[in-house]
Amino acid sequence: MPAFASPMNSTIVRSMKMLSTRARLQVGAIVAPERAVSEAVRLFLTPPRRPARARDRDFLSGGAGFVVPFGLARLSAWRFGDERRPAVILSHGWGGRGAQFHAFVPALVEAGFQAVVFDHAGHGFSEGGQSSLIDFARGLAAVAEALESRGIVVAGVVGHSLGAAAIAPFLRQGGRRARSVLVAPPASLVGYSAWFARKLGLGEAFRARLQSSIERRYGVRWDELELPRAVEALDSPALVIHDEDDRDVRLAAGLAVARAWPGARFVRTAGLGHNAILRDAAVVRDAVDFLRGEVTFAPPPPRDGLPAFASPAPIL
Repeated sequence: MPAFASPMNSTIVRSMKMLSTRARLQVGAIVAPERAVSEAVRLFLTPPRRPARARDRDFLSGGAGFVVPFGLARLSAWRFGDERRPAVILSHGWGGRGAQFHAFVPALVEAGFQAVVFDHAGHGFSEGGQSSLIDFARGLAAVAEALESRGIVVAGVVGHSLGAAAIAPFLRQGGRRARSVLVAPPASLVGYSAWFARKLGLGEAFRARLQSSIERRYGVRWDELELPRAVEALDSPALVIHDEDDRDVRLAAGLAVARAWPGARFVRTAGLGHNAILRDAAVVRDAVDFLRGEVTFAPPPPRDGLPAFASPAPIL
């Protein structure tokens, strides 16, 4: 491998860019605050877009591709299985792609569903350069409406990370009732923005201006998107699956979501982290069993109790 392409050099370049960005924004927050906020908003709403891998292309080639209008952009989507069957939509996370659900698709098809994967705006093969939790929820709605226009029933949704957080506003805004599986869901957009501001060396006052700017752009208040609040009035059956070794989204976030969602069930895993959980056969099996309504899982442990593994029990 040439020296200029080595992982170490790539890491150094990224670190230098981050240091440059931090310095620029810290100075800008003092001398040109409006411009600094605008740049921070751009950074906050710009997902990393990774090149498609050959195995992802091979996987997607096995589905029936279709395009979903999304404002001035278009979302790329793929269906797997018999179009006459009810659909389960799979919603990836920030910086992810629909092909990450490759382990779920054959299991869903075998269970009698058709599986629908898609790339959110600004991700994968979809158009757009920016995205957000609000765009994720609207993207889910756009895909669901495209399916329903063909007479396809949307029976369930599976989401990972931010794609899981998008399920609550998707259900609320559309008045839908679909069985939902949330894998490693974050609980707080405000909390994430605080981490983002700290990473840039900026304080709470700047973070609040960032939040206000994005709220004005989308016309949605962030407190409506905080998951414990957003899910408390939902009546759709939900299963939250979270790994105790997840370092990107802590287990406490998934527990908070499961405890706030009326009647939600909870499965705790170990040793999978944030991304490998999507490739775990037991996780896929639990998700499919829940979507089929064939297994009852335990509720989340109480706040003052010790977290325990949720043991599924067959429905008799």
